[in-house]
Amino acid sequence: MKIKNFKFLEGAAKAEGLTVIIDVFRAYTTAAYLFANQAEKIFIVSKVETARKLKKELNNPVLIGERKGIKIEDFDFNNSPYFISQHNFMGKEIILSTSAGTKGIIAAENAAEVITGSFVNIAAAAEYIKSKNPETVSLVAMGNNGVTEADEDNLYAEQLANLLNGKKTLAQAEIKARLRSPAGDRFFADETQSEMPKQDFEYCLKLNKFNFVIRAEQIDSDIYQLIRKEVD
Repeated sequence: MKIKNFKFLEGAAKAEGLTVIIDVFRAYTTAAYLFANQAEKIFIVSKVETARKLKKELNNPVLIGERKGIKIEDFDFNNSPYFISQHNFMGKEIILSTSAGTKGIIAAENAAEVITGSFVNIAAAAEYIKSKNPETVSLVAMGNNGVTEADEDNLYAEQLANLLNGKKTLAQAEIKARLRSPAGDRFFADETQSEMPKQDFEYCLKLNKFNFVIRAEQIDSDIYQLIRKEVD
């Protein structure tokens, strides 16, 4: 298989084949914890107005999202895997909108298939890709707000490529050490704890906590549904 690397929203638009939209801090880590905590359905949108419109069409959905790390006004939760992990979402429909990750999936119009990328299920992603054996795999490191470099997304892309190529990968402790600063600094400032708590850093880097991949299926031009798929 041929592995192509892309970055940011502009890269997502160029992605082809089986595409991995990578957002480690925090969108697709949050999505994994939502599924683990029994969310029935997760819809992702790029626009806040789409989220509010969709809310009216669903049965009492939970709105989760942020812009520049801050919870969107009138949404129920910020995009925090730690805060999400403290709640049971059994039977709930979720609408998720973030600054980078969800926009990346919407932008990946040329992809044959889209899955999400985060360290909590990186081994499952690698096994899924191997089982599909696509001709082309596109790895899209979404970065900060979809426009600037993010060390955590770049490192994920490197590690996933290594897994696919049978090369050595880093242990969890090594990943945490590499990403603690400057990438992780945002989680350790006193003023960020209500929006980006220090626990988010740990929860995002629980290597291979989950053995499922998350696929994205298009519903409308600005709405995709995330689907949990167990990996054998």
